[in-house]
Amino acid sequence: MNCIDFHTHIFPDRIAKQAVAALAEESGEYVPRTDGTLKGLLASMDQAGISLSVVANIATRPSQMLPIFEFCRHIAGERIVPLISVHPDNPMNEVGMLFTRAAEAGIKGVKLHPMYQGFAIDDRRMYPLYQLIEHYGFFVVFHTGDDMAFPGNNQADVERVKAIADQFKDLVIVATHVGGWRQWDRIGGLGKCGNVYTETSITLTEIDDDRFIKALSQFDEDRVLFGSDSPWSDQKEMLERTLRLGMADSRKEKLLFRNAQALLGGNAPAKSYSP
Repeated sequence: MNCIDFHTHIFPDRIAKQAVAALAEESGEYVPRTDGTLKGLLASMDQAGISLSVVANIATRPSQMLPIFEFCRHIAGERIVPLISVHPDNPMNEVGMLFTRAAEAGIKGVKLHPMYQGFAIDDRRMYPLYQLIEHYGFFVVFHTGDDMAFPGNNQADVERVKAIADQFKDLVIVATHVGGWRQWDRIGGLGKCGNVYTETSITLTEIDDDRFIKALSQFDEDRVLFGSDSPWSDQKEMLERTLRLGMADSRKEKLLFRNAQALLGGNAPAKSYSP
């Protein structure tokens, strides 16, 4: 069975060691399982039998928008689909120009992380960015739910995601960690949104199989994706855990491959944008 991992992270070689070490200080029990480089991810994929990984990047400062785009162009290939990122403080005319270049380069989506980027998902100041993502036919991957590095922070709560899903019906949203990290008792409303996908990264390390299957069942089986959050979990271990779940093979195939294949193949053609 082919497998697409919809949630991984890597860094440019020159900063990978430093970046992984800094993040590891805030990751609690989750220790890095690769060195955070492209080479390390590809080796992990080979060991696990994963055919393709989606790599999420996060612009923690406005100045990182263009370097992240260049990094995405550098790593993109048959086995790597990178996601660009923009910062909420980037001017929308500059974001529009970047999106035009990104669409021409075959980029599929945008990653945003409320805590690291300093915004609430349903903040109205984010609306112009969401409209722009929607216009270009990109999907947006939000970190959703809690984050162990930001205890008590509610900027990515599942209810905020639902508010945006309801407001922007044509915006395709991927909510990470089965709807929202450690907010699995609150995801029912989000799962009913027809424009919201979810992915499974490291959730199986937190809850048992029965509760995991129950949480995943809140979403239509055509809108669930496999994810590992590598390097913060082992891809092989997460895949093997998923394969052992008491689910029909046809449902596992959708989760592990078919749904991601359809979503990644549905990127809109390049469009021009006038702010």
